[in-house]
Amino acid sequence: MKRTTLMALITLIMFGLFAVNQTRLLAKSSPTAVVPTEADEAMLTANDLYEAGQFAQAAQAYQQVVDQGYASSALFYNLGNAHYKQGDYGRAIANYRRAQRLDPRDADIEANLGLARAQTVDQFEAMDDGGLLSQVGGAVQGWFTVDELAMAALGAWILFVFLLLLFGSAKAGGAWRKGLQYALVASAVVLAVGVLALGSALYEEHNGSEGVIVAAEVGVTSGPGAQYVTEFTLHNGAEVNLVEARGNWVRLAVPGGELEGWVPASTVEALNG
Repeated sequence: MKRTTLMALITLIMFGLFAVNQTRLLAKSSPTAVVPTEADEAMLTANDLYEAGQFAQAAQAYQQVVDQGYASSALFYNLGNAHYKQGDYGRAIANYRRAQRLDPRDADIEANLGLARAQTVDQFEAMDDGGLLSQVGGAVQGWFTVDELAMAALGAWILFVFLLLLFGSAKAGGAWRKGLQYALVASAVVLAVGVLALGSALYEEHNGSEGVIVAAEVGVTSGPGAQYVTEFTLHNGAEVNLVEARGNWVRLAVPGGELEGWVPASTVEALNG
């Protein structure tokens, strides 16, 4: 019986390692398709352009690195700065937010994002209207990356299985077994919280589609075409939720969901794009 239990636990461990590894792979939003040294050289060139005050050229150089598949918080932060210096607050906000997803506790990113947002005309109050998973996912993403949550969940899983093995081998009725029982319950709670946080973050990342208006001004129409009635107007830097795409038009909703409509796809930049 004990041998069967041990084999079952080993199987669970292997399954857990595989599952968390697959989760971490899915969490990668941008593959690194460039050799790091090449990306570093391109970043140095872009940094030199930025220091020389050539912000448009610097932004173009940073964007070329992004387009090649390289992603890092420093890259998106610098790209956001280059756009901010040009007064393009929409693209600055979009890239600061991408940087924040990769390094959510960075104070400089948070400060510059706040500065860019302060320059925008349309400022909507954020509302958690996406259900429990969306709310939890948004909260944990403000502090941890998906990779960090995956590693924490893996650690909690290993601890739980290790304690379960010790508990199964401990002598019945002993003080050691009783202590292990409490530790096992505590680790199970930690594991459950970790799995919920990870699942919520993944749900928010892969199901929550957000964007930023990058046109100076755009009329939001009642349908996907210029022939439809303009319902309201959004300005550069407005942060919106993307609902669906149809041809060259995108349907969006402002935070809270009270207003929605269609805009040309070229006027909004998706954060996951």
